[in-house]
Amino acid sequence: MGCLTLESLNHDVLHQICLWVGEKPHHPKNGTDLISSPLDSLSRTSQRLRDISVAVLFRNIAINGDWTLAIRRLEEIGKESAVLTYVRTFKFNLDFLIDENDQPPSEELVYMLSTFLSSAKRLQKLWLAIPGIYTEAFASHFRNVNLVLPDIKTLVVGPYCHFAVAVCPNVRTISVNGHAWRKKRRFEIALPNRCRTLLNAARNAPKLVHLVLHEWYIVETIEDILEAVPGIGSLSLAGEQYEDKLPDLLTVMSRFTNLQYLAFDEAIYIKLGDQPTTPGGTLKSGLHCKPDRDLPEVGNQYIDPVYCQIAEMVTRSCRRLRVIRIGKSATAEIKRHSDGCFVEVAWYFQQNNNMVHFP
Repeated sequence: MGCLTLESLNHDVLHQICLWVGEKPHHPKNGTDLISSPLDSLSRTSQRLRDISVAVLFRNIAINGDWTLAIRRLEEIGKESAVLTYVRTFKFNLDFLIDENDQPPSEELVYMLSTFLSSAKRLQKLWLAIPGIYTEAFASHFRNVNLVLPDIKTLVVGPYCHFAVAVCPNVRTISVNGHAWRKKRRFEIALPNRCRTLLNAARNAPKLVHLVLHEWYIVETIEDILEAVPGIGSLSLAGEQYEDKLPDLLTVMSRFTNLQYLAFDEAIYIKLGDQPTTPGGTLKSGLHCKPDRDLPEVGNQYIDPVYCQIAEMVTRSCRRLRVIRIGKSATAEIKRHSDGCFVEVAWYFQQNNNMVHFP
């Protein structure tokens, strides 16, 4: 019996190996190589492996750094233009710290980025983060060339990159870029409110379903969201900063017409107001919050009563709500009667329960 080698394996097995090796996108530390990853090294061992792995190898492309690095990376991509058909996820993350000596992006870089985006015909997820004082150079060029990305379904933006919403007419999920969204840069002090500019752009996203923000939450913030996207179906309020009490926030949240999924940060950041906490998982209304017995990782323990209290307060205010997430894993499925009145909340733990999965 001969020795088993990679070349002796059938196509399907080799494809699964390539999927496993290339499971996570790789971020090269320099701009001289388009891809420098374990999968790239594996793919160069034979033409057969290269042909099988190319779709996985170029599925996710990320560019991090400054203007110079971005140009080098885009030049490398240009040399491999045939692989653009495989790209599904593109991360352009140049949200670097700037100083007085920094120069705006060159016309060459702006042109190269728009050319790449228009050529990646199957692109589905886009992350765009650029220093706020330089975003207009990209925005005006995108408008001038009438850039349209109809296949983008998920869009992650940095501060003042809201112009990207206009070029993605079929976007379903808009998210800010996490903690970096709230960084205050001294060169951006004169710019308008970043949250409102994004919400104004979201008004013109007719297929928007999911919105993920990272803000300081006061009643005014929720009112801004309501005014911009009153029919939003899914809302994630990340950021650990709930300045106003939950009952005050819910007064506004109750007016969303189609809100079915709502996510909060950890419960310790939420101010419950004057509502008393009741022990044992049973609230004063009699609503019983119990873990779903079909999920063993929950076990026989009851969810923290504070979680139950938050779930009840939110559910009674938001009549169409079906799912509440609190923190990184605690998720509640709301069970209702046909008339909309709820019966109970079934809890389960779901790790990595992010609305936007992105490299």
